[in-house]
Amino acid sequence: MAATGAAALTFTNTSNSLMQLSTEPTMRGRVMALRVGVALGGTPIGAPIVGWVADHLGPRWALGVGAASGLAAVIVAMLFLANGRTPAGRSPPSLPEGSSEASAA
Repeated sequence: MAATGAAALTFTNTSNSLMQLSTEPTMRGRVMALRVGVALGGTPIGAPIVGWVADHLGPRWALGVGAASGLAAVIVAMLFLANGRTPAGRSPPSLPEGSSEASAA
């Protein structure tokens, strides 16, 4: 249980930091508000569905539905990024001028 809590805190702090560092300063508040809205707003949608599955099919199926929804989100994100698109039509971040990957490209 402690490892799960530590992993959740690490994920939350890392994603917060990455989102704040990758957005323009003028848009940072709006982006973080959307992130919190999506994170907290998803619970009222998913919780009743998973609760219904747990009542009718059991807790193992409820965990499976939760895992499947996470996997589906990852697949959608991978397909989105594989097509060369980024959120809000922004171009992918470029590497700094002196980095080894930038000179190899």
